[in-house]
Amino acid sequence: MSAAGLSIMGCLTEISARLTDAAAIAKGAVACAESGSEREAVRIAMDLDELLHQVGTLHGAMGLLGRMGRETERTAPA
Repeated sequence: MSAAGLSIMGCLTEISARLTDAAAIAKGAVACAESGSEREAVRIAMDLDELLHQVGTLHGAMGLLGRMGRETERTAPA
């Protein structure tokens, strides 16, 4: 496996972990909203901002690594 492949796997692992955390937070917010505490639900849901930002950044980095890997393969001597 190439170094880019390992980095892509690392990005995917981190994305998965952050999305798992985000899902747990969202479930907590839903539970609060269902129990009538919408204000608390919104407060909890605001904790998603940083995780989702990190996921977006990791996704962008993974895409860049993929493009760099394809470019390297295309320009590598046979």
